[in-house]
Amino acid sequence: MIHKITTLALASSLLLFGALAHADHHKVNLEGKKVAVLIADGFHDGETLSPMFYLRELGAEITLISTSKGKISAYNSEVTLDIQHALSELSADSFHALILPGGRSPATLRENHDVLRFVQAFHATGRPIASICHGPQVLVSAGLLDGVRTTCIASIADEVKGGGAEYVDEEVVLDGQFISSRLPHDLPAFNAAIAQALADS
Repeated sequence: MIHKITTLALASSLLLFGALAHADHHKVNLEGKKVAVLIADGFHDGETLSPMFYLRELGAEITLISTSKGKISAYNSEVTLDIQHALSELSADSFHALILPGGRSPATLRENHDVLRFVQAFHATGRPIASICHGPQVLVSAGLLDGVRTTCIASIADEVKGGGAEYVDEEVVLDGQFISSRLPHDLPAFNAAIAQALADS
């Protein structure tokens, strides 16, 4: 799954972004839970790797998905990831949670009709949808944030509000099936909220 990742990049993702930092404080068993992480070229390395490692440590099965198979690159490091499943091969109801990391990839994903249909189909399951930083851009384009209390990186707050959401500047925001956070320093709280939502579902 990880095609190329330097030791320094991995250490930074695990330590700075809290991938496993709270595992001892959040004893949940996620065996049997399947989580889709939806990314494209230009993903943010920490916002992708941190939830991935954290949830895997608790027993969840993580699948990286995109519009097509192949290798994609982070915009902020040398990390590259191998996408093994295209959206066209997958059913939204095969997963127990969907994660939308930030970076530049949401701007690409939101332009793809297959992505929007997949996200809308997943929303219909009522299962957790977690977005961080620019991730909510996909939800805005999918028309899913109307009336939802959420957060995001401040630079897209007006866009999120334009999509009908109630924007708040908080570490992690829970509203029904939606989980949202702002920036990489919120990842420990973001990860823990996803884990708890999976455990409760």
